[in-house]
Amino acid sequence: MTADYLRTALTFRLAVADDAAEIARIHVKAWQAAYRSIFPAVYLDSLSVPRRQVLWAQLIARGMPRVMLAQRDEVMLGWIAWGASRDYDSGKTDAEIEAIYIDPPHWREGAGRMLIDEAINAAASEGYRQMTLWALEENVRGLRFYKALGFALDGVFRTERVGGCEVCETRLRIAI
Repeated sequence: MTADYLRTALTFRLAVADDAAEIARIHVKAWQAAYRSIFPAVYLDSLSVPRRQVLWAQLIARGMPRVMLAQRDEVMLGWIAWGASRDYDSGKTDAEIEAIYIDPPHWREGAGRMLIDEAINAAASEGYRQMTLWALEENVRGLRFYKALGFALDGVFRTERVGGCEVCETRLRIAI
């Protein structure tokens, strides 16, 4: 499929409360598929769609971060959450992609790239000039994807404790 076809075949819209269940389902399924080699199976298998649904319903109601969906024929392929950067060293013109997840059966179809394009364009229209995101250092596929889109490592790292594991995240940045 060409990028032009994909762009016309996909629609993008902001999430509403009724989308929380499908956002949560994709969130859990994508974590289980993408991070199987990073986190213990017992942790990944314990991820709860109902708990994530409550979280996403609250975030959507609050309006921050903004959550944008990619759909084809009313089927949600994935979503992106973005807003003002939460980092201690950020400026007023720094935006952040807080999360992006694509339903695993739809990986490598272009929805992720187009969601990032949509978020960058929306952020630029609001006056942001930089977009950052955090990625697990062990997420080689994700890092390769972000770098192919023009994001670059900016030398900032952080350690998080997730699922009983200590993981290192690296920040990537792009001028918009």
